[in-house]
Amino acid sequence: MIVGVEGVSCAGKTTLAQALAPHLNDPVVIPCYYHVAPDPAMLPAPRVHTSREQLACLAQFLEIEALRLGMARRAQAEGRDVILDRTVDTLLAHAHAIGRLEGFDCDAQARTMVLQHTVAMPDLTLVLTTDPTVLATRAIMRPGMPSIFYDAHFSEHFNAYLRRPLAPNFVTLDTTACPPNELTHQALTHIRRHRGDRSPSTVTAPGWNKPRKVAS
Repeated sequence: MIVGVEGVSCAGKTTLAQALAPHLNDPVVIPCYYHVAPDPAMLPAPRVHTSREQLACLAQFLEIEALRLGMARRAQAEGRDVILDRTVDTLLAHAHAIGRLEGFDCDAQARTMVLQHTVAMPDLTLVLTTDPTVLATRAIMRPGMPSIFYDAHFSEHFNAYLRRPLAPNFVTLDTTACPPNELTHQALTHIRRHRGDRSPSTVTAPGWNKPRKVAS
């Protein structure tokens, strides 16, 4: 089973992924794009100003997604579960949020680019949301983080996209005042409900007639 953990920075994704690991089948936790990138220093700036620039950024991240897909496939070949710390929906949510902040809209083009690739698509995505004030407080503990990642308006648009993600199955969990143990319990409850569905995932985007199979 592939479980995705999604949300803005400082929402608690990595903490939850680590808490879930002991309860799954010898899982491989695949880090976020930054930590999988061969050279994080070469990643594009988190904020650009045109749709062309944003799509170029997406193309770079899709190259990293291919590496993550390979990691997921190897884990599944060994009969292990997979936990994705961020999913391909992060790339689309980021493009959506930056577009809204900068006054452009490349959502359709970005989705088309993603659908042209085979990606590591979760059987279930856990979308974490958190109050922007709480995010800003948590960000203090991570010096050097670009302020855009915990900007209230960025978070609003990022989360707006995640109300209709590419992932076929998802649940939203509010981490604002939820104790870690309770959040883990809620997440495991949803995972167990989906555990029996092992069929290959398909994605049908609004306006698309043919679903595209992706790795599951």
